[in-house]
Amino acid sequence: MANDGPKTPPALATWAEVDPARFPFDPIEVPALVRTVVPTAGQSDLWAWTEAISAVLSDRFGPWAYRWYWGADEWEQWDWITSFPPPAEAPARAADSLLAWRRWLEGIAERFDRFLPLLDPAEAAGPGDLTATWESAIADLIRTTVAPVADDDSWQGRCRMVLQWFLTATGMPMESAEALVNNAVDHRFDYWMALTATDVIDVAERLSRDVLTLAGIAPAAITDNWPDSWPQSWPTWRATNTKGR
Repeated sequence: MANDGPKTPPALATWAEVDPARFPFDPIEVPALVRTVVPTAGQSDLWAWTEAISAVLSDRFGPWAYRWYWGADEWEQWDWITSFPPPAEAPARAADSLLAWRRWLEGIAERFDRFLPLLDPAEAAGPGDLTATWESAIADLIRTTVAPVADDDSWQGRCRMVLQWFLTATGMPMESAEALVNNAVDHRFDYWMALTATDVIDVAERLSRDVLTLAGIAPAAITDNWPDSWPQSWPTWRATNTKGR
């Protein structure tokens, strides 16, 4: 498909836009494709080259390829201000970055495939089982997303993105998924610091509760009391001796 000019970047806000199962991919084609766009040494042309590569790759492989530099830790390698690779090296680096992005998406897909069948209310033993499964899935996805990211100021958006993808993969509309993720995350992802185990548990519990409530399923009422010494804003929402969050 010819590239007739600037295109609107895909939002990549739903799993359908990035699901590897929907977009066949042959890595053998990548080097030749990226070489069709010749990079230049001028700083003002670097972003234009990046966008041109995005257009070529997404035209061939699907919207997921537009953000070919979004693989875990790939963003740090593509610093358009100070360390963009020499023009002779850029095409090979772009090809490697696309492959890293695809591998990362395939890893996320494997986890989605593992968890999604377990979230069918008809298959759950009861609300308690369903709640625990949702919490386990969300906590695992958060930890998996954060693990390969070395920079404390780049994991926040990635976590939001993966959680939103997961909800849309269950059939939830994108707008609802975005609202639920934002509500569960609240201000926890607003700081440039490492994610804590407390935050992982808290977000998993809050998001699971909101998802089940939206579906008309009452979350499990489990007695889970916490001592007065715990921070006031943290105890689990299921605690019976604290005010609800």
